[in-house]
Amino acid sequence: MKINLRLDVRLSDAKNIIMWLENKDVTKYLNEDPNSASSLEEIINSGRADLLTYYLNRDARFFLIDTHEEKCVGFITLRTKAVKEYEIIIAIGNPNNWGKKIAYHSILVILNEVFFKWRINKLISKVHIDNIRSINLFKHLGFKETTIKNNHIIFTITFDEYLSYLKNN
Repeated sequence: MKINLRLDVRLSDAKNIIMWLENKDVTKYLNEDPNSASSLEEIINSGRADLLTYYLNRDARFFLIDTHEEKCVGFITLRTKAVKEYEIIIAIGNPNNWGKKIAYHSILVILNEVFFKWRINKLISKVHIDNIRSINLFKHLGFKETTIKNNHIIFTITFDEYLSYLKNN
């Protein structure tokens, strides 16, 4: 599956993100600020759509996920946790796209980006214990379960573990 991650956020993308953030099925396991949708709406209503990319990248690196067939199907956020360590948050916005391996292929793209281009040491994911799909996804991608904290399983993958995953898959 061809996945493209992009940084630029257009008005139509922001409207999709707002729709996703207002969908309880999509946000059930996300740790996003409950005011995220209204903040995006404020930017749109102010006529400053040119600030959307800046706004979504202010505290982290924010990537939109495009497939070959469809633009803006989800997003990945990378938040700095420590020097050369990031936390990954991923959401596929339209439930009709769930189960199509979009998240799997998107995370593979980001793993290559962060380990081979950014040269980070570790990528972390915090997955709610009831989010079975994401738990299976991160395990399948070679992430290791390191701890359980506040109803979340903390998964990590280091550069060496990722190389091992690539060698075996």
